[in-house]
Amino acid sequence: MSPRFLPTAGAVAFLLAAGIAAAFHLTLGFRAFTTEEARRIRVAQAPLAVSPVDVIDGAGMQKKLWQDPGTRAWLVTFVYTDCPSICLAAGTEFQQMQASMSGDVKLASLSFDRARDTPEALAAYAKRFHADPARWLVAVPESDAALRRLLREMRVVAIDDGAGGYAHNAAIHIVTPSGSLVALFDLERHREALAFAQALAQ
Repeated sequence: MSPRFLPTAGAVAFLLAAGIAAAFHLTLGFRAFTTEEARRIRVAQAPLAVSPVDVIDGAGMQKKLWQDPGTRAWLVTFVYTDCPSICLAAGTEFQQMQASMSGDVKLASLSFDRARDTPEALAAYAKRFHADPARWLVAVPESDAALRRLLREMRVVAIDDGAGGYAHNAAIHIVTPSGSLVALFDLERHREALAFAQALAQ
């Protein structure tokens, strides 16, 4: 190689090495190739602290998560009741799960659409999926500030899609009564999520 090409080759090698190092860092050691995969890996490595949050349910009653006496684990999804796709799948899976749950594990479908998800809309969603209020809470944070904090702490992204809906994370979040987000599961792994929560509750 001609000596005049050596500086260029060195610069290319440096940039290549820097690019590989950056990719290694951003993908958590080439284990995560989406932000959602990265979120799940990080939660598995170090649980996230989640503050207690006041919510309003379909009966218009205020409740505080995660401090429900006798509940040792929560399975949580984020939804909006007008959702035509993934939120319906989440509701169907929760409907299946509630039939085989123990009393110390509960479900929570939490809306991030405070403008439209009134108590009446929440009640209609719960009725659609035959939600047993003793096992399954359908609710919305009572204030915009509470919603923003909850989404930030759980690293959930909900973006207005410009067509009256939202693009958002689709996962089952496992939360302890002390307010620790300890695991995330894909919706299709709902049986594994329930088994994990029940083992945690024991």
